[in-house]
Amino acid sequence: MIKKILLLSMFIVLLFNFHTSIGEILNYVDDSSKEYFIHNSVAETGSNNIVTAIYLDYRLFDSIFEASILLIVVSGIIFISKKDDEVM
Repeated sequence: MIKKILLLSMFIVLLFNFHTSIGEILNYVDDSSKEYFIHNSVAETGSNNIVTAIYLDYRLFDSIFEASILLIVVSGIIFISKKDDEVM
């Protein structure tokens, strides 16, 4: 029961932080990067799709590192959660 209450309270704190950060993000929005990608992505990447150009050219190394970190975390969780069959 205590785990459920703790989990619920952590979820409420997370939602509160998310709600406050969404309200503050409008102060930091800048359209200069959007305009740059719209005007230069086809010439710099050769892709007609701007989303593909951003994901596969501008953010390629970032995406590779995100995927590798996700792989390491999932492998660690699987390793930790396995039950030992051997009795010591």
